[in-house]
Amino acid sequence: MAAETENVTLGSGVLYLNNVDVGHLKGDVELTMAREQLEFKPSNMTGAVKSFIIGENIQLKASVAELNLDNIKLAYGVTTAIQASLTSLSYDPSSFSFGGNSYDALTIGGSKTQNEVPLRFEHTRPNGNKVVVIFYNAVSITELVVPFKEVDITMYDVVFKGLADEDRSEGDMVGVLLEGV
Repeated sequence: MAAETENVTLGSGVLYLNNVDVGHLKGDVELTMAREQLEFKPSNMTGAVKSFIIGENIQLKASVAELNLDNIKLAYGVTTAIQASLTSLSYDPSSFSFGGNSYDALTIGGSKTQNEVPLRFEHTRPNGNKVVVIFYNAVSITELVVPFKEVDITMYDVVFKGLADEDRSEGDMVGVLLEGV
């Protein structure tokens, strides 16, 4: 295998959830593909003679810099569609004032289900070729932490886990990693 400097890359990319760009990313975007294996080692042997894959855990993690409730909803797996702003709340809002008459809301707590969304991450190399990660179905496993810092950009991490699509063929149930050549 010859060394090719065209394959050396730098930079992040664009993250899409349900085909919606989640906004500016900052820092590393990490793709983790881990396999859980079961090995068979006969009693009279010192090493395994057979290995089976019994599980896969495929995740993508990114840090989002745009503090936007629509994006947080997508990142938290609350909704698959961006909703319009609301104009009324179903509780007594006397404890605060928005100063305007339009706002967006994310209700929190009590839901036992989460939405599955398709995920696509695109990284463009300096030569213009792309590396693309696609999860056919993904769920947020994000523990949402939004740090409002005094002297730094407010960012939050999003983590998505790829789910198997039983309608797809074996070996292609979770997603695909593509490289432009």
